[in-house]
Amino acid sequence: MDADLSSSTRTNKFAQKFPKRFFNMGIAEQNMFGTALGFAISGKIPIVSGFSMFTTGRAWEFIRLACHDNLNVKIITTHGGIVGEDGSTHNALEDLSLMASLPNLTILIPSDNIELIQVLKYALNHEGHYYIRLPRGVFPIIHEEKYIFKISELDLLKKGNDISLIGVGYCSYLSLKAASLIEKEYNISVKVYNLPTIKPINEINLLRELKDIQGVVVIEEHNIFCGVGSILARLISEKNNLPMRFIGVNNTFCYSGTREEVLDENGINLENILQKTEQLLKHINKI
Repeated sequence: MDADLSSSTRTNKFAQKFPKRFFNMGIAEQNMFGTALGFAISGKIPIVSGFSMFTTGRAWEFIRLACHDNLNVKIITTHGGIVGEDGSTHNALEDLSLMASLPNLTILIPSDNIELIQVLKYALNHEGHYYIRLPRGVFPIIHEEKYIFKISELDLLKKGNDISLIGVGYCSYLSLKAASLIEKEYNISVKVYNLPTIKPINEINLLRELKDIQGVVVIEEHNIFCGVGSILARLISEKNNLPMRFIGVNNTFCYSGTREEVLDENGINLENILQKTEQLLKHINKI
């Protein structure tokens, strides 16, 4: 099911191959999702496609109803986070806050195409309501082909002993690049995690993975108010007094510009990761 965005989301390729299973509902996200609910009640498995901002924002009440009735609907959106030249209004920087507040909803954010394929297979073959958030373009590959996606668990990208960087989506790639710079600059050991499952998070696994870590930096392409960092801070602080720092969009809609310009403007870059890490290291007396 598509909201007249198939050329941008590339679902037009599906439409060409399976024209009887593709429905262009026009620029009407609420109507699209209402129809999806009807499909789900009838025993079909609807896949709702669109831009992250408009699908979650305009159809939130319908998504809430799907979660309330625990219907088997899959939401797979593109243009999550900062979208660059599409403009400020198209940035999806609040969607995770909206979606995370809904019971019975699994939220997945793959960090590259290798992980995406496994995430799709998992979501489409498991009963339940899923929100899968994808970027506007393609992210760099950070996984090997042998990678196995595990629902609800942290994905270890690099071993380390002192502090941990936790990235979401593109920010997992940034975290991996930043780790080597941090280690060289401050002579410490950095553990790097990718977090593909935003909800539900295996709390026991999370606390076990961070048990011997002295501090955490969370990097996300989302408003840091009620974002992934907020979710992790609540889970961690209830059982462990672990110092944390957060990198993301700080209470703004962002200017329009190239994706790289907007990321830099909001400090979602290597330079700011090093600055936040230095603050954390001073706080825990590592430097």
